Amino acid sequence: MRRILWTAVLCAWLAAVPAGRAAAQSAPAEPAKTPDITAEAKAPVEAMCAYLAGKKTFTFSVEINEEQVYPSGQTVQLTRFADVAVKRPDKLYSRVTGDERDREMVYDGKTVTMADYDRGVYAVVDAPPTIDATIEMLADKYGIVAPLSDLLYADPCKEILANVRTGDCVGVHTAGGLACDHLAFTQKNADWQLWVEKDKTPLPRKVVITDKNVMGWPQYAAVFSDWNMAPKLPADLFAFKPGKDLRRIELKPLAEGQAAQGGGHE
Repeated sequence: MRRILWTAVLCAWLAAVPAGRAAAQSAPAEPAKTPDITAEAKAPVEAMCAYLAGKKTFTFSVEINEEQVYPSGQTVQLTRFADVAVKRPDKLYSRVTGDERDREMVYDGKTVTMADYDRGVYAVVDAPPTIDATIEMLADKYGIVAPLSDLLYADPCKEILANVRTGDCVGVHTAGGLACDHLAFTQKNADWQLWVEKDKTPLPRKVVITDKNVMGWPQYAAVFSDWNMAPKLPADLFAFKPGKDLRRIELKPLAEGQAAQGGGHE
């Protein structure tokens, strides 16, 4: 995927970004090469992308298990849970809880509000009128890159397969209790796996990213559940109302030439 596979706007707000991605973003681009993706791997991804692109409103939950490597070389795993709601083209909501996280993000078509309940603060920034443009703005201007955000684009495959070198189908395996096409892809600094449900609803059920740019090759794993492709969303879901115990702060843009924190692997 364009940054690192799917790198629910959530990065600093959904899950911590593994170290080393900023360096990858600033690295010189490689000459374009034709990816070696088998038909057995490409077909399920394209079916998934077409299915998601055809839905204007959907919700899902995800359990995230992320490895972090300490300077000593020791690897620890953190677990978080996210609930995400999408209403294209200009509404997005996420709430993330779990290890070291209690955060909420609301995009209403005009602004993005990000609340950190652990620290008792929130920030509001002006945003473009589409989810696609808002994801790009947050990455380019503020260095906030969202794991799994490629799922939210109007054309998911354009992002997902942008920097893939190779892709193959491992077989039909189980994820979330469902039979899935288990796919494996490589990129310059990351390997990733994707489980796509074998059904009339080719939804992503699991993603595993191996970060080859960090010592120990830590993994980021996400298991999806509770997909609802025709939800009845509350009218006030995309209207953030800060509580009295939240203090508003300013979100500072990146300095000129500064790499995005959470930029990505190619």
